[in-house]
Amino acid sequence: MKPFTTVEISLSIPLPAAAVILEDRYSPGSLYLVKRARHLKFLGGFYAFPGGKVDAADNELASSLDPWDIALVCAVREMFEETGVLLLRDNQGNSIKSSQELAQIRCDLLEKRLTFAEILSSQQWTISSADFYPVGIFTTPSFSPMRFETRFFLTRIPSGQVPEVYAEELEEGSWGNPSDHLKKWYAEEILISPPVLGLLEKLNQIKPTDWRIIAESGLVNIKEFKLDRVRFASWIEVVSVICPGPSMAQTGNVCLLGHATFYLLDPGALDPLGEQAIQTAIQSRVDSGDVFLGILLTHHHPDHIASAKFFANHWRVPVFAHQATAERILDKVKVNHFLNDGDQLPLGFNHFTGSNLVLTAFHTPGHAVGHLVFFEERSKTLFAGDLVSTSTTILISPPEGHLATYLGSIQRMIKMEPELLMPYHGCPAEDGKKVLETALLHREKRESVLLSCLLQSEFKSIEEIAFEVYRGLPEPLMKLAQKQIYAGLIKLKEEDRVLELEQRWKLFK
Repeated sequence: MKPFTTVEISLSIPLPAAAVILEDRYSPGSLYLVKRARHLKFLGGFYAFPGGKVDAADNELASSLDPWDIALVCAVREMFEETGVLLLRDNQGNSIKSSQELAQIRCDLLEKRLTFAEILSSQQWTISSADFYPVGIFTTPSFSPMRFETRFFLTRIPSGQVPEVYAEELEEGSWGNPSDHLKKWYAEEILISPPVLGLLEKLNQIKPTDWRIIAESGLVNIKEFKLDRVRFASWIEVVSVICPGPSMAQTGNVCLLGHATFYLLDPGALDPLGEQAIQTAIQSRVDSGDVFLGILLTHHHPDHIASAKFFANHWRVPVFAHQATAERILDKVKVNHFLNDGDQLPLGFNHFTGSNLVLTAFHTPGHAVGHLVFFEERSKTLFAGDLVSTSTTILISPPEGHLATYLGSIQRMIKMEPELLMPYHGCPAEDGKKVLETALLHREKRESVLLSCLLQSEFKSIEEIAFEVYRGLPEPLMKLAQKQIYAGLIKLKEEDRVLELEQRWKLFK
């Protein structure tokens, strides 16, 4: 390992949040999961426990400034908003039953005619902390631009209440024992958010009659719940690492892919902490009897290859990449096998689905000449590299970057109709096709802005155009913006829509 160095990186600060593990009162062990709406930026389409982020008003209603007390208020409020289940008691200490009046109160809360504080005050309802069992804390790993520090509570649904999901944020809800939900996940019928997956697995190992006894002493300890390594399918494990960036360090999703045999995709760790996290993940797989087959690279940029040489040498495994990538990293990483468009790599037999996993490489240039994506056809899973990001706009930097080619690569992948999309930068997305379509739409909008800027008759420099289009953008981001502008101008010039004279540009009329 390299000696430790401090890496500066801007990570989003986790927001406090809360979630409820809701158990059926009349069917012990049956838990309620909700499917998050597909349009949500954070794990849209994934199943989770009901919950959400802490509001400022939750602090005022809490019995103390203890984060758990504040989270409890949030958990009760979010549960009511999202599912209509009200985890409160009246002034006689009785639980609340479903009714038309209660449904109207929920509607007034959702439409902001009433606040949660006003509801509690007018109805004389209170939170009974004895009804809840704190389970554990999960902090979203750094792969996501949206991060939460979520406190989980275990409780039972009050008698006489039936959940009904809020359609704006949720698509459906379903009851089932942990084993029921896990079977669906392993069979790839549903996606489950990583912390919920971990909790279900933990609960599945314990008799429901013991859940509360164990919860009182801590159902999940800090080490178990620090999930830098997370799973998005039984054959996909992600290690979030700090990696090099064009202007500053950033985070990347290093993946371990496969059943029984596995590949490491884009090991771009910048510091020893990231390398150690990847090493731990590999060692865990090898210790369980799995075979490490090699390293896959989507392209040659430093954030994707930074620690490839170390792991290739340490584990004595081959490196796979496109020939154009290999030519650009001759002095950094030895590529043992060239991957061409359509080449396939077996990932082992998925005994949960009864099918073989096969990864197909597709050549998708535009961002980089040798850029590859990897697609698993049966599960419709796309490992996108830098074809698209869910946290930022992919940089197209001429002369190697070519915008028209890049857009063509996206259009090609849209035709594959991917479902789960695993970007290198950003949070995985359940509707991969929509993510790609959104990326195309964003580029179209940027082109429209660029054309509007060129409506005046005089020639303009790239610096002048960037100042107008990206007004107020700080350095060094403005330098990157100028590269994006240049890529757009080249595309328009190739389409005979703009004129260039001595590195100045104007609209062709």
